[in-house]
Amino acid sequence: MKIFYVGHLTGGTCLDRMRCLESLGHEVIPFDVSSMKYVPKIARSLANRFNYGPLVSGINRALCRSVDGMRKISHIWIDKGRWIWPDTIDRIKGLSGAAVIHYTPDAALVFHKSRHFAGSIPKYDILFTTKPFEVDLYRGMGARRIHLTHQAYEKTRFYPRKPAQGLSSDVAFVGHYERHYAGRIRALSALKKTSIKVWGPGWVRHSRISRWCSQRVQGDGIWGEEYPRAISSAKICLGLLSKLVPDTSTTRTFEIPACGGFMLAERTEEHQSLFEEGREAEFFSSDEELLDKVRYYLAHPGQRDKIAACGRKRCVKSGYNNHDRIKDMLKKAANL
Repeated sequence: MKIFYVGHLTGGTCLDRMRCLESLGHEVIPFDVSSMKYVPKIARSLANRFNYGPLVSGINRALCRSVDGMRKISHIWIDKGRWIWPDTIDRIKGLSGAAVIHYTPDAALVFHKSRHFAGSIPKYDILFTTKPFEVDLYRGMGARRIHLTHQAYEKTRFYPRKPAQGLSSDVAFVGHYERHYAGRIRALSALKKTSIKVWGPGWVRHSRISRWCSQRVQGDGIWGEEYPRAISSAKICLGLLSKLVPDTSTTRTFEIPACGGFMLAERTEEHQSLFEEGREAEFFSSDEELLDKVRYYLAHPGQRDKIAACGRKRCVKSGYNNHDRIKDMLKKAANL
């Protein structure tokens, strides 16, 4: 396939997916919408908050110009198309004759909403979502073909590492600040001699007004190679799920065990279908159960390490990585 790939390519899972397409042998032409860093702050704010403004209109014009100069594109892959107008989808399809794919790992209809994306849903030839609670919403909004997939880990980055002393902890959590997450972390404060480390957007600001978490918050994010190292350096990694949307799994669900980390995640039917409880991961449903399991597994490192190793094996055996997920998606998109 010759794929024109549209997304934020400065890093993160979007760049992982593009590189995975290349590793599968496809010719990939990148279009990076992360040019937002070169525009005035007010334009970035309008785009991020309202999906509006000169940055959004500029990206749509540039996208059409880029496609107009290309030939023999088989597919256009749009990753998180919140800023792409319905008219733009029509135009790039007409210019290229290519099938247009949309993928997002986020909740795009009940959260991260965009009127542009909502209007574009019937225009896409095929859409992929990782959110089971949104599948029927996509259909109701005119999706021609909507498929449910899981999130995934990137196997070139998420694999067991040697623990790093500066990142070591008893319990670690990596993710943005959310009231529910803070409640779970605060519950762990009852374990006075337990080392707890937290990284993610919004936590530094929260720590300024919440004394209990000031020593636990390490920063507003941990990136690149440091992230998998932090997982590998923790005795227990938390798999917390957002309450802003009804999440039942997340990217952490796969990244933690892929790194050989011991995952203690919130119990859902989906989590239990992905990993065998007590053998490949551990789960909890209340603060009390969380505390009990943290105490137990910190005191039983042999059992903890055995479960972590089995979780890693399950990731590999069941194909929870980008390579296998994307290969499956492309099979569904091959005959469009």
